[in-house]
Amino acid sequence: MSHARAGDPEAQLAVGQMLLNGIGVARSETGALHWFLAAAAVNVPMACNMVGRCCELGWGTPRNTSDAMIWYKRAATLGLDWGMYNYATGLSLGWGGARDLDNALSWFRRAAALGHCKSFNMIGTFYEDGWAVGRNRARARAYYARGARCGDFRAHFNFGRFLRDEGRGVEAEHHFSVARDKGTVAFVAKMDDFFHQEASAERNVSHSREPSARSDVLPC
Repeated sequence: MSHARAGDPEAQLAVGQMLLNGIGVARSETGALHWFLAAAAVNVPMACNMVGRCCELGWGTPRNTSDAMIWYKRAATLGLDWGMYNYATGLSLGWGGARDLDNALSWFRRAAALGHCKSFNMIGTFYEDGWAVGRNRARARAYYARGARCGDFRAHFNFGRFLRDEGRGVEAEHHFSVARDKGTVAFVAKMDDFFHQEASAERNVSHSREPSARSDVLPC
């Protein structure tokens, strides 16, 4: 704490993380934001990103995705992969303005070039769903595979879907299991809903003998 008070920006960032997570101190979102802002004032990239997180999620300040985008953009332009990913996510969702899928994809690509796992998965989604690019299942599969290799649970799920469609059920189940083990509670609930909807669609097909539309993939 003494180093943070003395103006060391890396110490300020560390104290902010400790306060946010309640590590060795009482948890304080307001205190965390104070120290993140101090470090962000001298353009520490992760501090800028964390101020964005506070604005997006309402940690120590009212939720405001427009303000979050200002900080994510600063973190992104400073070269932080997480800043690039979060800024791209906001662009794809229209935070602070209209959706900009072309620009979002560009930033996801920049983050992926730095090895950012979640960005591999998102690029795969762009290719699978035809957002800002032509639909291309081969490229989607390749990006999902890269995301799975570096541990992103959403990529494990998406790559598992492709493997299952190829008749590689055992390998697919492995990836579904990893996604379930590593995923958030909310994501696992969406996985369960996805498989339930698929099972219902298959039952309907068997009764009607008519093809059904592909179930929507999980949001990423």
